[in-house]
Amino acid sequence: MTDTKNSENFFPDKWLKKLPDGFTDTSAAMKDDELKKIVFDCEGNIYTIDKEKESDIKLNAAKELAKDMSIPYREAKTCQTAKIKYALWLLEGRGISLDTKDD
Repeated sequence: MTDTKNSENFFPDKWLKKLPDGFTDTSAAMKDDELKKIVFDCEGNIYTIDKEKESDIKLNAAKELAKDMSIPYREAKTCQTAKIKYALWLLEGRGISLDTKDD
């Protein structure tokens, strides 16, 4: 397996664990043109996956449902944030320093 930890530039474990078994050894032995073909093929696959995801009716319906169901929570949180901002604005207008960098 390719040494990913001890080299000066190492490949992040976050991505390494997502690779299929044997990919690191196989790709490390490839020529530059073969690696470029992998990049090109994978980009094409990502395009296709994104396109299919966008046209997935069930997934989009679920997203829309989640969005609709979260409206009351989002609106309530926005209201509370507006109250905080208004109270801070009033305090600042009264000459009270809101800077806590020195605390």
